[in-house]
Amino acid sequence: MNRRFGGKMKKILLAGTAAALIAPLSMLPYAETASAAAATVYVNGRLASGEVLVRKGLTYLTLTDLQGLGNYTFRYSKTWRTITITGGSGGDRYVLTLGSREARRNGTSITLAAAPLSYENKTMIPVRVAAELFDADLVWDQNSGRVMLTKNTDSGNSQTSPTRPSRPPVSPPGPSGPTVPKPPTPPSVR
Repeated sequence: MNRRFGGKMKKILLAGTAAALIAPLSMLPYAETASAAAATVYVNGRLASGEVLVRKGLTYLTLTDLQGLGNYTFRYSKTWRTITITGGSGGDRYVLTLGSREARRNGTSITLAAAPLSYENKTMIPVRVAAELFDADLVWDQNSGRVMLTKNTDSGNSQTSPTRPSRPPVSPPGPSGPTVPKPPTPPSVR
């Protein structure tokens, strides 16, 4: 009986020790972790369709969503871990490196406010950096958690203007509801 009691005590002590070792991990600061969809981002009035990431207080957006800011092309080099962005009204060329704040604009070195990163095989750029690079307006609505990134694109394409919301589709002409047949006319009495 004493031996059986000792075996149970060992199990209880092991379980208690494991719990004591694991508990501090749950108390790590949350600022170091990344969370998806902690903010809602709009690019030229359209909701970002890709992943939105908030890490260390910065909001990141995928390259795909940034195409709404104008006629830009994005190319990623897996070997060099660089993002080359070309286009816009001035035909600018940007070269950014993942994890680095150092970048190049038309061959000239610039320092970014924050470094681009890769998250779950997606290349992401901080929204603030995108606003600086593409000369876009950035508005943060703290109450609703919305980030609005807008740029007037005068390229003549059918993108929505940042100052004018898109109109809802117009109903086709014709009756708006089911039609009711007219009752037959009674025969005339003479």
